[in-house]
Amino acid sequence: MSKPVRVPELLAPAGSYESMTAAVNAGADAVYMGGTRFGARAYAESTTADRLREAVDFMHLRGRKLYLTVNTLLKEQELLEDLPAYLRPLYEQGLDAVIVQDLGVLAVIREEFPLLPVHMSTQAAVMSPEGVRLLRQLGVKRTVLPRELSLPEIREICRIPDMETEVFVHGALCYCYSGQCLMSSFLGGRSGNRGRCAQPCRLPYEGGRLLNLRDLCAADLLPQLAQAGVDSLKIEGRMKTPQYTAGVVSVYRRLLDELAAGRETVRADAQEKAFLSALFDRGGFTDGYFRRHNGAGMVIPDPPKEKKSSDPAMLAEAEKRCDTSEHPLPVQGEAAVREGDPLCLAVRCGDTQVCVTGEPVTAAKTQPLAAGEIRRALEKTGGSDFAWENLSVETDGRSFVPVAALNRLRREAFARLREELLGAFVRKTEAAGPLSREELPGESVRKTEVDGPLPRSADAPASAAEAGELSVSLEEPDLLDTVLRCGEVSRVILFADIIPAADYLILQGRIRSAGKEAWYCLPRVMRSSARAALVREADLLRKDPPDGWLIPSWDGLAFLREQDLPGKRLADAGFYTWNRAAKELLLGLGIDRFTCPAELTERELPDLSANGAAPEMIVAGRLPMMLSAQCVRRTRGRCLREAGEAPDGRLAPPEPLRDRTGAVMPVRTLCRFCMNIIYNAHPLWLADLPLPGVVKRISLTDETPAQARAILDRLSRCARGEDPQPAPPEGLVFTRGHLRRGVQ
Repeated sequence: MSKPVRVPELLAPAGSYESMTAAVNAGADAVYMGGTRFGARAYAESTTADRLREAVDFMHLRGRKLYLTVNTLLKEQELLEDLPAYLRPLYEQGLDAVIVQDLGVLAVIREEFPLLPVHMSTQAAVMSPEGVRLLRQLGVKRTVLPRELSLPEIREICRIPDMETEVFVHGALCYCYSGQCLMSSFLGGRSGNRGRCAQPCRLPYEGGRLLNLRDLCAADLLPQLAQAGVDSLKIEGRMKTPQYTAGVVSVYRRLLDELAAGRETVRADAQEKAFLSALFDRGGFTDGYFRRHNGAGMVIPDPPKEKKSSDPAMLAEAEKRCDTSEHPLPVQGEAAVREGDPLCLAVRCGDTQVCVTGEPVTAAKTQPLAAGEIRRALEKTGGSDFAWENLSVETDGRSFVPVAALNRLRREAFARLREELLGAFVRKTEAAGPLSREELPGESVRKTEVDGPLPRSADAPASAAEAGELSVSLEEPDLLDTVLRCGEVSRVILFADIIPAADYLILQGRIRSAGKEAWYCLPRVMRSSARAALVREADLLRKDPPDGWLIPSWDGLAFLREQDLPGKRLADAGFYTWNRAAKELLLGLGIDRFTCPAELTERELPDLSANGAAPEMIVAGRLPMMLSAQCVRRTRGRCLREAGEAPDGRLAPPEPLRDRTGAVMPVRTLCRFCMNIIYNAHPLWLADLPLPGVVKRISLTDETPAQARAILDRLSRCARGEDPQPAPPEGLVFTRGHLRRGVQ
């Protein structure tokens, strides 16, 4: 035997109260549940507010924890009016933590419920040590890490003190980094950021189900995860049955118990793996990204029709392991019935004991009450959370007490014991109404400026007068000359995950020579390879910094702060600001301006102007639907790096992905840091709509020079006032996105 290691928490999904009890009885240390609002699994069975409070008590009485999912993006009214009222009774009940994605939700919880621990959801896609450290400064207790991280990346984050980490070990894998997927939103109006993903990645495309990943099973990697320092191992599956929950938990519980005992080899045996497959199987498991960056072996292009076993023996085993009973807690007690003394009953549960007294005991006039009769009255525990393990009764043999008095004594003792057991979890809050726009909690974060503001450029923030200017983000460096010839373009944005810093600085000089600002977009996914490259390049960028930074993620903002890199800072559309509280929080952390989120309508768009700077809005070009660690080219056996065709890590030609309707979605292979971006089949065109007070941005991705010139020409004439409602280029099949239709 080896030395026992610290065993992580086993965290189970609970899509219903029955799944919760099944998880606890199978050995889970904690569960995560969603209520009727704000959960990222909107189609899971919802648990009512009263039932949630009961669930919190159920878990606490058994020494377990319950975490509530509030991991969707919230609109202004939902945040200010609905969220506080929704959380307050659960907060007072002793809810152990809340899982969040929205920075505005984080700000509200910090202000309204300061004792409530916050876990940052994997939906927030925080994956760098810098990002995790910044979350810690804002009071986040735990980070739920993206499924795509490798063991070395997890190990590095786990070394950060005063921050817990949570890692998925079993269940479904998304093709896209969580929180960065807009495919369901764009194709069907069902947003994953609102918990309503329709899973278009599971559908067939030309060549098979190329985005359909196997389910994760890390049952053979638990020692490595424990040694890395992971605090919680998470099972996915809030939409699955209690039988699934109990079955998976029971397997992982056995393995973790072996780990706690110091077993040298901890692996699921063949029978357990067959059982896990019988519970749910898309076509074989994968151990995920822990030991690989991506691979065709993780994809199931031709999955089986049946995902659950029909084997009677396996079904019987699943039912056997699924116990949804609310088993009472064992208690010990002593009762005393003596003439002249009050009735007395002492009850113990673990280390907690209460003693209650009742009415005075009198001498029996005819027949004394025997010890057996007293016991029978006190042993009626139905309807309570307790069951007698041992009850001793002491009587003098000459006393009498009404049975009703014994019943009252028993009920009071159990009520007092329950209150004592749960008392440590209860919190009190002052009654409060909905927050007003003048009481935005993010404002306090802005004033405190965590660890000081990011150093700003010497230039003052731009005024609202810049609305009407044109900004261009450019993936194809070959189109730069076309863009620079457009006089109305005020800034050009190039991408760090395509163009290394040394090459960027050469292009930056050309951009500035043309009288335009040069901006650099940080890597859209800040994995270890991207961070290492940027750290090496930081001195170059510090000597000749960009005029501004496009920041696509929380990790990017944290990186700029730690590296102390100057320049204006613009949050991109995928760095979500769905409400003013999120905006105020980011202003306090050094963001100067914002890009309008792609999923909000024109009525729902919050006031994103900040410091006198107009917000940007993408009005033309393709929008990304997925950012993925997977590679469509590699799945098809055409990896450019393996073929030696992309040795310098430059941008690869688009790879077409054709769906069942015939629509073709371009897939960009960004070989520098090995990432795919799947773009919408139809480019956005909002240039002909009235959009006052915004800087219009053109997103150029896979356009030809002629197509780029046509787009630039129309937007330039609009900026000059010659054509306020420019028509899209001839033949362009376009979309309005969500500006008018919105999302569920």
